[in-house]
Amino acid sequence: MLTAKKIYDEIVRMPVKEREKLFSVIAKKGFEKDLYTHSEVFDDVRHAPFTIVEAAEYLEVAEITVRRWVKDGAIKFSRIGRNLVFDPACLKEFKAKRRSQ
Repeated sequence: MLTAKKIYDEIVRMPVKEREKLFSVIAKKGFEKDLYTHSEVFDDVRHAPFTIVEAAEYLEVAEITVRRWVKDGAIKFSRIGRNLVFDPACLKEFKAKRRSQ
């Protein structure tokens, strides 16, 4: 079950730029109606892949650490040209797994 505390904790863990996007979405939709579902608020927030810099910020580690995890095969990634990119859902799963260790 989603609770205000869980949602708040998730927002705190978001990269700063994603928080800014979230608050922008909330501000745009905030005056349309009184109640919103979780998906109405959060589905617009992030669908694009994270860059390595954004991934490092989200995982709260140095960029070189993310690069080491990529080299070791510890974290899933894709390439767009020569750039490494990371699926937001995979990063969330990776971060949760690291916390539970």
